[in-house]
Amino acid sequence: MSATKKLKKIESESDVDELFARPLVIIYKHSTMCSVSDVAFREMETFAGAHPEHDVYRVDVIEDRAVSDYIASRSGLRHASPQLLVLKGGAVAFSTSHFGVTAEALEASIS
Repeated sequence: MSATKKLKKIESESDVDELFARPLVIIYKHSTMCSVSDVAFREMETFAGAHPEHDVYRVDVIEDRAVSDYIASRSGLRHASPQLLVLKGGAVAFSTSHFGVTAEALEASIS
């Protein structure tokens, strides 16, 4: 996984498997072709800047479609973008998409 801005990029299915094994994980699915994703991306950067104790991982759904599809398969959630998933103990504890992807929603989901 590599760092881009404040969000760490998920690059492979093995990265996804590693994340599903952690106690708390935040995954953001982003589309470079969607204006709603641009707004959501800024929200995730805002959250990451205010909460450096939490890593936020992202996947570009166009560039890394196979990884995005793998996340959908592992999580059992239908693909959307933008989409936010919070995993606790390897299970989806919170998810939202489109205009629901906000720093405030994320803060509430992990508190």
